[in-house]
Amino acid sequence: MLVFKRSIYPLILPTAILILAAVLIWQWDKILLMVNDGRQLQTLPLVLPIIPYLILLAGLFMGWRYHNVGLMLASLTLGFSYVALTLFSAGNPAQENINTNVPEVVAFLLPMNLASFVMMTKRRIFTTVAVVSLVLVLIQCFIVLLVCHPQGQISSQLITQINHRLPWLAKILSGSSLWVSSALSYDSLIRFGNLATPSIITFMLALVYVLSYFIYTRDIRIGGFFLALIAFLLGFAAEDPDPEIPFYFIAGGLALIITTVEASFSMAYLDELTGLAGRRSLNDTLINLGKTYAIAMIDVDHFKKFNDTYGHKTGDQVLKMIASKLEQISGGARTFRYGGEEFTAIFSGKDAEESITYVEDFRQAIESTPFVVRGKDRRRGQRKKGGSGKSSDQKEVKVTVSIGIASPDKELTDPEKVLKAADKSLYKAKKGGRNRVAWRNRGRT
Repeated sequence: MLVFKRSIYPLILPTAILILAAVLIWQWDKILLMVNDGRQLQTLPLVLPIIPYLILLAGLFMGWRYHNVGLMLASLTLGFSYVALTLFSAGNPAQENINTNVPEVVAFLLPMNLASFVMMTKRRIFTTVAVVSLVLVLIQCFIVLLVCHPQGQISSQLITQINHRLPWLAKILSGSSLWVSSALSYDSLIRFGNLATPSIITFMLALVYVLSYFIYTRDIRIGGFFLALIAFLLGFAAEDPDPEIPFYFIAGGLALIITTVEASFSMAYLDELTGLAGRRSLNDTLINLGKTYAIAMIDVDHFKKFNDTYGHKTGDQVLKMIASKLEQISGGARTFRYGGEEFTAIFSGKDAEESITYVEDFRQAIESTPFVVRGKDRRRGQRKKGGSGKSSDQKEVKVTVSIGIASPDKELTDPEKVLKAADKSLYKAKKGGRNRVAWRNRGRT
């Protein structure tokens, strides 16, 4: 459940946008007929090619604002790629005598660049890695123009100057252009739309790498890169650049932006260790509670001593176990990590007496769950003699929690007071011997 909430759920919206883009492309002819019949929609075909630029500019700004170098570089690279596809595509009727090497080279390079950018989603802007990566992107753009030299005004003037001043370099560039055209147009193995074998291979390798990295890190920003790669693969493979390229680049750009926003939301509202909602989310929930509710404060017994004895990493495993059990608590409770070893559960529509059964079941579930501590000297594959399958230096310990619960009454007139009352009840449970539930309701403690 925690994995779904943290890693899969935030990808639903960008996935739906990608599917919507495919549906719109499929029904584009019918949409054009509707556009011709409606004056309000007649500007849609003119505006559509501009939208990807706006989205990629938004991605560039968000990458700068969120200190996400990966998003910045991806948006910049995608902007160059979109220009290459729209201006230098062989299917563009506005261009004549186009050297179609440009889309082929860009299709080959883009997935490798995006795969490398996923490693930079947490890096800040003014770092050596960020500057070097930006320089490499610009160098790639310059080399593509030189080697492929599409017949645009600026590039043709550049090629003319090279022919005049450096004939030996012009000869190398001409030979390189032929080699690139031959190598990247190789399609005897497989061809997917306008994508030849080399570009398909780089896309597939990039998809496998990014998906593996996403599974390993469970970072939703990496999931956004994976969806974006799928969108750009479909865009590059498009038989008809209009409208497929704009739609798929819109979908890919939105995937990067939405997952960045979701990641920022998660960092602000979700606890990174346990995956539960954090303190800020709890504060927002307290403001919006109704008249009937109960608040339970939960604390791990002897947690400081446990940390001192077995180490903080083992303590983190205890907190994760508590969180996983808390996610399964009955009664429709919303659960939060309050801070440290403390957790909070809010039962909307129920008072303290009605909620006691649910928190007591939770307390018993924690008490009955075995927790195995691995010794410091444990080695992988080391087993206890006798074939029991248990490591010789493992130790099973008992983890328990104390719980205090309270609900509104004449004295406790707002959620903050109820929360403090629940905390006092928690202190009572600890003072009474721990591993128990104490409560206050209707003015009684």
